[in-house]
Amino acid sequence: MTMTMMPIATDPDLRLRAGALIAGGVLFAVGNALHPLEHSEAAEQSATWAAAHLTFSAGAILMAVGLPVVFAAWRDRNDWPTKISAVARVLLFVGLTVAIPVGAYHEIYVAPRLSHHEQSAIEEAALPVNGPLAAAFLLGFILLAVCALAAPRPLLGRGSAVALILAVVAMAGAEGLPGAEGWWIIPGTIAVGLVLALGGFRALRLPARR
Repeated sequence: MTMTMMPIATDPDLRLRAGALIAGGVLFAVGNALHPLEHSEAAEQSATWAAAHLTFSAGAILMAVGLPVVFAAWRDRNDWPTKISAVARVLLFVGLTVAIPVGAYHEIYVAPRLSHHEQSAIEEAALPVNGPLAAAFLLGFILLAVCALAAPRPLLGRGSAVALILAVVAMAGAEGLPGAEGWWIIPGTIAVGLVLALGGFRALRLPARR
């Protein structure tokens, strides 16, 4: 059988998903860049509060749409990176489509109507749900990075994997690090968005066997 080479971009579904990944990653980065450095009553009244949450929520959903483009690199192999990538895909999908949009809705439409005491009480009550959802988001990126370190692919190589790991460490440890949490969380979220956007861009240029 003769194998010809053609760019992934000729496949309409992959082209659309790659485009969603690029747009989503960029929006996720931009939205987080607009976010104030701290969660406070003053921040909730800032001009960019709603725009930031709406923008990175839209980006998160678009990234979830484009995830199959990244994970297809490990789909047809029967090794441990492939199995880990399947878990990472589920965790990231849940984090991107549930944890982030729901959290953003709360921050835009609920939090500004609450006192600090009420907000703290709601956060404490919701921790059994929000904690695992946030963990799914972070663990999904860690597992994706592990796959790329162990079995690098054209869309996601070892450099991207290191960037993801550093980003997750910054986001997860922000509360205990010096300065405002935003100094760590915002660069971390920008990094993961741009890593996935770069993966989508590479997908449009990568030749595929047919």
